[in-house]
Parts: sequence; structure tokens; C-alpha cells
Amino acid sequence: MPSNQKKRVALDAIGGEKTITHIARENNTSRKFVRRQARILQTALDKEFTSVSRSPDDVIYHLPVTKHWIEQLVLSLMLVAHASYRNIMTILKDVLDYNLSLGSIHNIFRSAVEKAKEIHVAENLSGIEVTANDELFHRNKPILSGIDSRSLYCYLLSAEDRRDEETWAIHLLDAQDKGLCPYRTIGDDASGLVSGHSMVFPYTDFEYDNFHLSRALKDLRRYYRNRLKSTITERNACEAMTRKRVGDLDCVDKALLARSEEKRIRHISSTIDTLVSWLEHDILNKAGPTPDDRRELYDFVVLEFRNLEKIETHRIKSVRITLENKRDVVLRFSDALAEKFEKISQRYNLPIEIVWAMCRLQRCDAGGDQYFFRSLPLQESLRDRYDDIEEAVIESMDKTERTSSMVENLNGRVRVHIRHRQEIGSGYLDLLRFFMNHSPLVRSARVERQGKSPAEILSGKPHRHWLEMLGYQRFHRVA
Repeated sequence: MPSNQKKRVALDAIGGEKTITHIARENNTSRKFVRRQARILQTALDKEFTSVSRSPDDVIYHLPVTKHWIEQLVLSLMLVAHASYRNIMTILKDVLDYNLSLGSIHNIFRSAVEKAKEIHVAENLSGIEVTANDELFHRNKPILSGIDSRSLYCYLLSAEDRRDEETWAIHLLDAQDKGLCPYRTIGDDASGLVSGHSMVFPYTDFEYDNFHLSRALKDLRRYYRNRLKSTITERNACEAMTRKRVGDLDCVDKALLARSEEKRIRHISSTIDTLVSWLEHDILNKAGPTPDDRRELYDFVVLEFRNLEKIETHRIKSVRITLENKRDVVLRFSDALAEKFEKISQRYNLPIEIVWAMCRLQRCDAGGDQYFFRSLPLQESLRDRYDDIEEAVIESMDKTERTSSMVENLNGRVRVHIRHRQEIGSGYLDLLRFFMNHSPLVRSARVERQGKSPAEILSGKPHRHWLEMLGYQRFHRVA
């Protein structure tokens, strides 16, 4: 009997729709033969679907350990696991029973650095539109960093002795030679960074990072909240003493002064709470009013801080001066939004006011009642175009950065790598920059970034694994 017919006999037998006798007659064979084919098939199915428990000593697969494989492991331990040279030596000895000297590890590192530098020379930065720059410190020495806000591609990571205008300008000129020409740059108010950027990119807007301003405001708010708690405690203590020492005029005077101080600090604290809330939720929020309205509100907030300054100068004056001096650079993100909304208005032939109304609507939760009732006039006006226009507005807002959080995130990742290193010279930062740019992002809130490396996002083209880019052939298990 052919094998295909045997399979059919076995399937019919375990299917239960036909009797063994009927199957035997159909195939002109004995019932014993039919039962044997059924047992063979049942045994095969049981073996396929039964999980086999493996012993810890069972061999999973064999790995050909070569010199190049050892080099890949060394680089992976160095960059992925942040292992030091001596820890790498220990792992190789303990796990693989393989001795490798410090000099050999350093040679592997130097070879990878040279290949990474060659790749950096050929990089194309013309696709970067919005940059974020910052400085971090290692052993009291500055590290200059720069990143593309959209792709997270790090185009600058360099340890320097100074962070002045000339040092920043030299690095930005090198990036300019590779095509870097952003139309927006976000950073803090470090004098060297601002001056160097203005020298190299005089026509590019340099915007003050909203994060640093928000942090200063929240620190001020927390300080006066704590002051208010202290004055309440002091007033309670004075009133308790007054009740204890009835008729003591000194205690009465102290209680009156404590009440007056509490009233004064309560006024300052509550006013600062309101002003900070306005700044955070109305002025600095992307889902907000037009640039002109934002500037008018901003000036009003500055005026209120000036009034508070008359009551108490401490801490308030410095924040007021920062707010006053940084207004234009803080609110430039709203100008960028206005340019994009103008294009949306022209594309859909709409009044610009409707586009801004759609922008303000995004402050509401899309599934909430507020969104439903506030969106009704827009839905009636736009009808079938509502979803397309809302999607265009949301996309424009998502792509308009107002903080340098991406470069702060980069600095956090860099600190993990350099935390236990005494020195970071000999090209270590060059190799680290290469590794971060060509390693896929493990997770991201943005779908377009998930599973892709910053270099892939920037160029829009796939590339090989970072070990393969360094000239190694990765090991793959046989299927």
C-alpha cells in the first residue's frame, strides 16, 4: 500500500467517523492493519505535541568558538553589558576557560574604534531638521553632546577640556561639513553653546529649553509651599503658647506677627501656584492659544511676578528676570506651530482660527465628555474633513519639539556607560556613539521608532547589524 494511502487509513481510523471494519473493506485490507496504522499516527502525534523535559546538562546546540567570535563577545560585553576590561577577562576565563590579556582586549577595542571613525566620516546629516544640544560632565570635564530630535541620531559626543564658544563652534562646523543645517535648535542658556551656535548657524533659531524654565518655576513653587507649612507650624506654636500664658503680651505679639507672616506667605504661595499653572497648562502647552495670545499672557505673568517681588525679593527676582529675558526664545515653538498650521489652513482652504481651535481641543481627553461637547461645533463645520484636519494638526504638534528632553535622555544613557570609567579617551566616545546610533531601539512610544536604529530612522534605509558593520560575521544557529 502506498504511503499516502496509509496516511489516509490512519486519519480515517483516528477520526472516528468510520468504523474499523468499514475502513478495512474500503482499502481491501485487514482490521489489524488499520489499527496498526492508527497506532503509528497516534504515537507520532503524541510525540509532536508532548513537551519533552530537558536536563540542564543536555546540549542545546554547538557553538564554533573562533577568534572573531571572541572579539564580538568582547565588544558586546563592553558596549551592551558595560563591562570593564578586567571583568571581560574574568568572564572569558570563568565561562569559556579562555585567557585573554588586557592588551589584546585593548587592541580589539582600538580596531573597532578606527572602523567606527571611518563610518562617522561618511555620515550624512542633511536630514536633521531639529537639533538638541547639551553638556554633561565626567570627572569634572565637559562632554559636548548633540542629537536629532526626530530620529535620536547622535551627531556629537566629544570629551573636551573646555566648553567655550570656540570649542562648540569647531564641532558644529565639522557637523556642518557633513550636511548639518537645522532650522531649529533647542538647548539651555550655556554661554559657550549659545555663542558657538550663533557663530556657525546665524540664521537658525536657538530656542531655550522649556524644561529648564519649568524646573526653576517648580522649584520656586515647592520652596514657598514649604515656607507656608513652616509659618503655619510657627503660628500654631505661638497660639498654643498664648493660650498657655494668658495675659503675656510678648506671646500675644508673637502670635500676631506669626499670623501676619502666614498671611503674607500664603498670598505669595497661592499666587505662584496660579502663575506656574498658567505657564504650564496655557502658555507653554503646545495645545494652547496663538503665539500673540501666548505672549500677552506671558507678559501678564511676568508683571505678576514683578508685583510679588515687591513683597519679597528672595528667589522671586531671579526667576522673574529669567522669565523676562527668555520670553522670545521660550515661545519660539509656538511660532513653529503657527507656520505649520498656516500650511494646513491653505491646504484645506480653512480660516486659521479653526486650525487653532482644533489645536486647543487637543487639551481634552479624546474619550471624555469635554472633548465631545467642545468638538461638536468643529464637527458640524468641517463634516467629512474633520478627521483629516485633526490628524494633520496632531501630527504637526507631535513633530514640534519644545524641550531638549531627547538629548537629556541621551546623556542619561551615556552616563550609564561611563559611570565606572576613570577615563574616556582613546576614542571610547566615538565607538559609543557608533553603537548607540546603529543599535535598534528596544522600546519607544512612537511607532515609527520601534525596532529601528537612529541611523535607520534618519536615513530611511535599513542597515546591517552593528557588529557586521565593524567587519564581523555573526553566528546564526542552523534551523
